[in-house]
Amino acid sequence: MSKKPEQRANVRPKKYNPYYPTDYSVGQKRVQKPHPLVPTSPTLSPKTWFKMLFFGLIPLFNFIPLIAWSRRKNPRTSENQKSFAKAAILLSVLFWVVCICAGAVMYFTGMLPF
Repeated sequence: MSKKPEQRANVRPKKYNPYYPTDYSVGQKRVQKPHPLVPTSPTLSPKTWFKMLFFGLIPLFNFIPLIAWSRRKNPRTSENQKSFAKAAILLSVLFWVVCICAGAVMYFTGMLPF
C-alpha cells in the first residue's frame, strides 16, 4: 500500500507575514472603510475672530467677554470659541501672575526707583 501524497499546495502560513495576502482565519479583522470627517462645530467667520481678538486684547476688561464665552451653557458660542476663551483666560492669568511676581522681585531688590 502506498501512502497518499500530502496536499500542501494551498496551505498558507499561520503566523502573520506582511508579504502574504491577508488571511482572516489567523485573527486579523477586516478593515472597514473610513468614514468622512464631519466638523463638530461650524467654522468661525473672520468677523467673529476679529471680535474675539479685539476684546481679548483690552487689559482687565478682557475677562468679562472671555468668561462669558467660556461658559458651558452659553448656546450662542461654538466649541472653538469656548476653547479659545478658556485658553485666553489661562494665558491672561499667567501673564498677570508673572508680571506681579517680577514687579515684586524688582521692588524688593531695589531695582525700581520708587
